[in-house]
Amino acid sequence: RPGLWGTCKSRISSGNTLFLGIVLVSLCGLVGNGMVIWLLGFRIKRNPFSVYILTLAGADFAFLFCKSVRFLLLVLNRSVAALNLLIRGVTFSSYLGGLSLLMAVSVERCLSVLFPIWYRCRRPAQLSAIACALIWGLSLCPGISVLLCVHFVAFSCDVVNLVYYGMFLLTFLVLCVSSLVLLIRVQCFSMRRQPARLSRIVLLTVLAFLVLGLPLGAGLLAHRLSPSFPYFDILLPILHLLSTLNSGVNPLIYFFMGRQRQQRGRKPLREVLQSALTEDVELSTEEPPSPDDT
Repeated sequence: RPGLWGTCKSRISSGNTLFLGIVLVSLCGLVGNGMVIWLLGFRIKRNPFSVYILTLAGADFAFLFCKSVRFLLLVLNRSVAALNLLIRGVTFSSYLGGLSLLMAVSVERCLSVLFPIWYRCRRPAQLSAIACALIWGLSLCPGISVLLCVHFVAFSCDVVNLVYYGMFLLTFLVLCVSSLVLLIRVQCFSMRRQPARLSRIVLLTVLAFLVLGLPLGAGLLAHRLSPSFPYFDILLPILHLLSTLNSGVNPLIYFFMGRQRQQRGRKPLREVLQSALTEDVELSTEEPPSPDDT
């Protein structure tokens, strides 16, 4: 049956170090993402980009919370069937939702760089909110399907797996294409000027996912296609730890980038995060002539 945690239970006793690492990283990630949710939700005026970041922080928070609860139940040797099922569904949805939101951020940033005039003049005002709502709606479908395939024999889990991993692959491909285009654009501009902060945040977040978050989805997909995938039992706890690191590292990226180019002295986290997510001017295709050239 589908689930990110289905084969972990027998390995917790022999992986206490990894287990403690997952718990500690999850708790730190919950604090970091909770802080981002609080600041963007109640303390900072939102812009189109920050709406995506707020929703992404919510997906990461849900993912980390489910991992914390699930591993706590395992270490206590407790099993609550209804709770385990709910955690499995939320974990499915939050992982796919986080990937889809990251894809949406990358695509929108790519469009804003390639077509700046269209983006500023023709972009729908509520596009970010609509996109986030659609992404969450689509991401909840596999999670709900998990509950159905467990409770109803007639509802094939193979169909759920096919839909889930199909969405995973499609989203990943779009993310790669948009991020590659954005990277090329940033590299072209970096020879003349420091790239825009938002572009660097997007690229760093995508890089973190490719290194830390992608291996879990890719490993589970490989195991689904080939159940005899070698060393999967050994790799799975490590993949869970990496995915936990991915969900916890995003707030660090935001705050780190927000502290750059600031004057010396300690700034409130609200100002740091606001600085990181404030739109700065991307270099246009042709730079205006300087006074020295006239």
